[in-house]
Amino acid sequence: MKRALMATAGLALAAIGLAQLSKYKDWSKSAEANFLTSSEKEAWSRVRTDEEAEKFIADYWTKRDPNPSTAANEFRDEINRRIAAADEQFKMRNKRGSETARGRLLVTLGLPTRVATQRQQESAVQDTGGLTAPSIDTRATTELSATVVQTWTYAKDKFDPSLGIGELRVRINVDPQRGTEDLVGASAVEKAISKIAEKSIVNPSGSAGVAAAAPVVPPAATGPAATGAPATGARAAAAPAAPSVPAPPSSAGSAAPSAAGAPATASAPPAAAVAAATATIPAAARTVLESLAKDKVEGSFWAGPFRSISGESFYALQFYLPADKAAEPLKFGGIVWNESNQAVGSHWEDAALNDVKSGSRTDKVFDRSIALPAGSYRGSFGLFSASSGALVAGAGTTFKLETPAGGFAVSPLILANTLTPLTRRPNPTDPFVFGMEKPIKVEPKGDRKFAKEDSLWYFYAISNPTLPAPTAAAPAPTPAPSTTPGAAPAAPPAAEPKPRIMTRITVMRDGKDAFQPLTSPADLQPLGNAYYASGSEIPLASFEPGYYTFGIQVRDLNAPRDSAAYKGIERKEDFVVLNADGTLPARATAKPAPKPKVTPKKG
Repeated sequence: MKRALMATAGLALAAIGLAQLSKYKDWSKSAEANFLTSSEKEAWSRVRTDEEAEKFIADYWTKRDPNPSTAANEFRDEINRRIAAADEQFKMRNKRGSETARGRLLVTLGLPTRVATQRQQESAVQDTGGLTAPSIDTRATTELSATVVQTWTYAKDKFDPSLGIGELRVRINVDPQRGTEDLVGASAVEKAISKIAEKSIVNPSGSAGVAAAAPVVPPAATGPAATGAPATGARAAAAPAAPSVPAPPSSAGSAAPSAAGAPATASAPPAAAVAAATATIPAAARTVLESLAKDKVEGSFWAGPFRSISGESFYALQFYLPADKAAEPLKFGGIVWNESNQAVGSHWEDAALNDVKSGSRTDKVFDRSIALPAGSYRGSFGLFSASSGALVAGAGTTFKLETPAGGFAVSPLILANTLTPLTRRPNPTDPFVFGMEKPIKVEPKGDRKFAKEDSLWYFYAISNPTLPAPTAAAPAPTPAPSTTPGAAPAAPPAAEPKPRIMTRITVMRDGKDAFQPLTSPADLQPLGNAYYASGSEIPLASFEPGYYTFGIQVRDLNAPRDSAAYKGIERKEDFVVLNADGTLPARATAKPAPKPKVTPKKG
């Protein structure tokens, strides 16, 4: 009893001390303080004034600064980027996004390897034998009335081995209507965060000018991310929430900005991505590339023409590899020829691979952009073993790049289960990255194979839609007379013209409608001048294993009625829903053609 009374008295004294703080009174409850160790929490309880708090917080960051001799603090800057991303993605009614359960996970553990989402029955996709369309919800997660259950999975290799953290599965019950998030089984999470907090201290003395090792925290939220993104409509979620699909100078609704509270500075694209490449390709690899026939693919390959927000045309490609084919270092090689069959670029470089999730399996992808002037081209691309030179995956393809002012255009349709908000400002021609201020990477599912627990995200961009003439805003109340002689009353601002895009979505299975076609207006996010994007989620839980084709027709309703833009541009992509054990489903067998009737001969 005496010990309990003393503990109570200690808490009371700490509360009295903190009550003297004003500016920093609640700092220990903020997302910045997520890395406080137990000893630092005790020290904070003894802080009495704002001046003491200011020094404590400065020391807190310096202890975690891997390079305290410089003015910048890489650890603090990264955490601020994560906080800004969480604030955007996980907003709740009366709580900042970084202070929610998901926000705390993103700030401390980084992006998960995978995100699985389930909804209550009334929000789930119902499979009624092809009588209804798939649930394509264009509202944000915070606007849904049904509870969403998300499971964030952090693979073992997500954490530094010295932390001793195995695979971590975290379940979060999100109730947007009540504005609450509940963490289920939080003990494992708290242990992991505690270990990361201890290891984040690399400069215990807190002294500047002393080089320190990099803090052992999960990598920045810039790598391949959450799969089966939760959220809805033009809301894409990667670290797991529901950010809007790509961000424009104000888009992506909720992808991570490049820095907390500060605009990102432009960064020039790497020379290799803009100028014609002239790398020397080994003779054996060149022979293989030159022999790759047009439209011949070995392995899983996905590519298409895109444009940057400033209008540059480029070709983005992806090789998708099972993990076992990417066990050794690889080289990327490529040759591009123009219409006159002249080589206009050659590439030979180390292939940097990214992780992507496919069900419970982790695969690899290689992404690359080829920036060229408008025109028609033929390309041969391949991944080669760095040691033996053997071709691992290759593709021969043709493509056309349009001029920025080439009229209404629709990008290739991307089907994905991995969308990643980025915390750095991208280069204009980074492959499959959309938006600049709040960029998001839409990683194509190059092998086109999805697990039933995945969410299929479809994504496309449009260029140069027709905008209606601006209309005057509704008359404003009569202003008070001006005191300036001769001054005229201010005119009401003109309403901002917006594109009107209508879409018709079809999902076919074995050549037949799997769902009733759905026609609806597109929810567009601006990416740049005359450049917009849209995307949405289709949970696959109700899809039977099989072979499907996703189709979308995109119409510009502001365009002239006799134009191709008004009639619509169609995009299609095939995909497969795998069996529960990850194997390919059997293909539907065609019914044998009826035997022709034999007319008996007369006589």
